[in-house]
Amino acid sequence: MCTNPIDIFDDLNEHANIRRRKCAIKHRKLDLTCVVCGNVAHGYNFDAISCESCKAFFRRNALRLSEKLICRQKNDCIVRFDVKKRCKRCRLNKCFAAGMRKEWILTDKEKEEKRLKIAENRRIKEIQNALKTEILSNDTLSESPKALLCRSISNAEYLTETDLFKLKSLENAYITAVKLNQTTGILKYPAIQPISSTLDLFRIPIFLSSMRLVTYFKQILEFQHLTMDEQIYLVKLNTLLVAFLHSMFIYNAENVIYHEPNADDPLFLEKDWTKTITKEFHQEMKQIRSSLNEVLQIDTQIRFVIFLINLFCIGFTSKSPPDNLTTLHILHAQNVYNELFWKYCLHHYDLSKSLRLHLQLTTGIMKLQTLISNFRARIHDYLDVTKLSPLMQSLL
Repeated sequence: MCTNPIDIFDDLNEHANIRRRKCAIKHRKLDLTCVVCGNVAHGYNFDAISCESCKAFFRRNALRLSEKLICRQKNDCIVRFDVKKRCKRCRLNKCFAAGMRKEWILTDKEKEEKRLKIAENRRIKEIQNALKTEILSNDTLSESPKALLCRSISNAEYLTETDLFKLKSLENAYITAVKLNQTTGILKYPAIQPISSTLDLFRIPIFLSSMRLVTYFKQILEFQHLTMDEQIYLVKLNTLLVAFLHSMFIYNAENVIYHEPNADDPLFLEKDWTKTITKEFHQEMKQIRSSLNEVLQIDTQIRFVIFLINLFCIGFTSKSPPDNLTTLHILHAQNVYNELFWKYCLHHYDLSKSLRLHLQLTTGIMKLQTLISNFRARIHDYLDVTKLSPLMQSLL
């Protein structure tokens, strides 16, 4: 069957028209005109259609005092792209009249936050792409996707030399914190230090733990990069939570005691602890400790990572943050240690256990946050805060 040449010609014309329409749509943005100078524009800048030149001009000058830009005419100069030596004062006035907003200009701090966010998103995407590539390159197609993913991850060396060095440095930082905050005025190991009231609980073991934790936090690079107000806010917000979490790590179930390893601290009996605050509080603490059982049994190095994950937590609080709080920097710091915990798990365990550990940690911490928050709300029912040290008063 022969095809009519005229039909073929019509088809070719139709395809050409389609291509032209696509090109027109693709390049339609070139038809935009700058509302300031009339030059070719490429989109919205500071809430107005403008060219790259006026965009840059507005960014440089919009935050300057208008008195510094003087018009030598009568504030009615012609502002066009084809006019040389355009008046800056009139050009800026025209930018504002056209609707450009100076509040949309990013400060240096906001630019840095944006840069960090872009870098973080790029890093996450690279990890995801690397994982996909690793899975797709595996020629064992008979395996299920889940089994293939588990095997692929379990065979990977996720902890780099840098990560291992960081883990060791965190451990050394905590050891230093313990050495700098030795017990004074109370019994030494292996003696037993009695606790007879809630006041004793916060005067001795919780105070000692809090002092060491604060000293530990101060040695952490990501913490040092925060402003003083941000550091104080995080210490007040989360040190008490981390102190109770720390108590779970130093609890010895076999001897039912609390004792800091490699320290001269006395032994604290669990039965003494349970006489403080309320019976319900300690029952819930026991349940949380039980739910975190697998996490608590991991190598001691990982506890120092978990402490920092909780230090850089700002999502669960009714306390008002300082006005200059840089949320992105704090979340970025937390993500550093979230990732380190995840890589540590993947390095030592299969995917199934790594996911279980991560879920245990997240769920347990949320329960502990709720428990500590409720305790703070009723603190005066349990003890006279004024009898505590200034540090404990600030944490409570």
